[in-house]
Amino acid sequence: MKPTPFVMQYVVLFLLLFAPQVWSQQAWLMTYGTAERVEEQFGHNAIWIRDPAQGIDEIYNFGFFDFDQPGFYRDYLFGDMVYFALARSPEDELAYYRWRDRSVRAQLLNLQPEAIRRLTDWLEARVQPETRDFRYDYYFNNCSNRVRDALDFALDGALSEYSKPLPASADFRTHTRRLVQDDFPLYLGIQAGLGRMADRPRSVWEEMFLPAVVAETVDDMRITTHGGETSPLVVDDRMLYESSRQAPPDRPDFHGMVFLALGLASVFLIALPAVLFRSRLPGLMGARGWIMVSGLGGGMLLFLWLFTEHEAAWRNENLLLLNPLALLLWRFGGGAVERAAAMIIAAGLVAAFVLKLFPGAQWNYDMMVWLVPAQISLLWAWNRESRRDT
Repeated sequence: MKPTPFVMQYVVLFLLLFAPQVWSQQAWLMTYGTAERVEEQFGHNAIWIRDPAQGIDEIYNFGFFDFDQPGFYRDYLFGDMVYFALARSPEDELAYYRWRDRSVRAQLLNLQPEAIRRLTDWLEARVQPETRDFRYDYYFNNCSNRVRDALDFALDGALSEYSKPLPASADFRTHTRRLVQDDFPLYLGIQAGLGRMADRPRSVWEEMFLPAVVAETVDDMRITTHGGETSPLVVDDRMLYESSRQAPPDRPDFHGMVFLALGLASVFLIALPAVLFRSRLPGLMGARGWIMVSGLGGGMLLFLWLFTEHEAAWRNENLLLLNPLALLLWRFGGGAVERAAAMIIAAGLVAAFVLKLFPGAQWNYDMMVWLVPAQISLLWAWNRESRRDT
C-alpha cells in the first residue's frame, strides 16, 4: 500500500533536510518521469535550492505555458512558442508530480557555497515577471536545456566541457520515437513531420534536451575541488517517488505491421473502386480520397518547412512520399500538367530510395512502408483512367 501524499510529502522533506552535505546551502537536481499527456512524454526536470541563510527554499521550474495567452495557438503553429519559469514551494511542486504519478528523482549536487549562490542568482533572475519568458524550441531551448545551462553556469562551463566531446546514445529522432511510440497517432504525426535535422549525430550536450540524460550525465561526472582532488558531482541520489507507470523503452519499435496494414489498406481503397466501378465518380472515389491525403499532408509539410520556425520540420524527405502536386491529378484527364505532376511524384518515390544510399539520409522507413505502395496505386489509377479517356 502506498503512503498517502501528505505522509510522503513530509517524509521527503525530512529526508532532504538531513541530506549529507557539509554546506548549509543545497542544490538538488530534480528529475520527473514521463506520463501520458503529450507534454509529459519526454519527462521534466527542475532545480531545488535550499539556502536557510537567505530564506530560500524553492524549486525552479522552466516548464510552464499558458493556453489562454493571446495568439497561443497561432504561435504554436508557426513555431514561436513562449514558455516561462516559476519558483514554487517544494510542497506544491512535489505534490503535483505525485498526483500525476510521475517518478521523482533527487540528486544532491556537490557545489561549493559560492557556486550555489551564483546558481541561485542565475535562477532568480529568470523567474522575475519581466524576464521569465523564453522562446521555446523542442530540442534546443526546452525546459531541460534551461536546467542544463543553469548547471553549466554554476560549474563554470565544466558540464559543457565534459559533455560536448561525448557522442549521444541516439539521435533526436530515435529518442523521440521511443518516447512516443505507445501513442500511435502522436507517433505518426511526429514521424511524418520530422525532417533530416532529427537524424544528425549529436553530442551528449545536445542529448540533454531529455531530463533523464541530464540526470545520468551529472551522475557520471566528476569535478575538481579547491584542493585539486576530483570527486563525484552527485553526492546523494535517491528516488523520492516511484511511479506505477512502465519505464520508457531503450529503443523504439518499428511498428512495421501497423504501417504495412496502412499501406495495404490504402492500396485496397484506391484500387478496388477503380476495378469494381466503370462509372467515373465511384471508381475514382478512393483515389481522390488519397489525393486529399497526399496533397494536403504534403502541403502541410511544405508549410512547416517554408513558413515556420519549426526547424525540426525543415528539409523533410517525407515530401517525396506525400507530394502536394498530387492535387493536380484530381481531374484524371491525362493532360500535360497532370502528366508532369505524375512524373514528379514518381521521381520523388525513386529519389526517396536513392537518398538512402547516401550519408545523412532521413530515417523514414516506416513511412515508406505505408506511403510508397499508396502513391504507386494512385499513379496506377491515374494512368488507367487517363488512358481510358484517350
